[in-house]
Amino acid sequence: MLNSLLKISHEDSLNATSIIHTIALLNGSKLLRVHDVKEAMECIKLVQYYKDIL
Repeated sequence: MLNSLLKISHEDSLNATSIIHTIALLNGSKLLRVHDVKEAMECIKLVQYYKDIL
């Protein structure tokens, strides 16, 4: 889906995926289905930090 929207290859979609994860988390998502666990955990930690300082 992101690949088609951005006209990029699957291999180049990690940045877009991280952005979508961040948007989902900021909008209340409690669950992410991921393949790139390290990067998803970084998104979760950054969003949690952001929410904690607000």
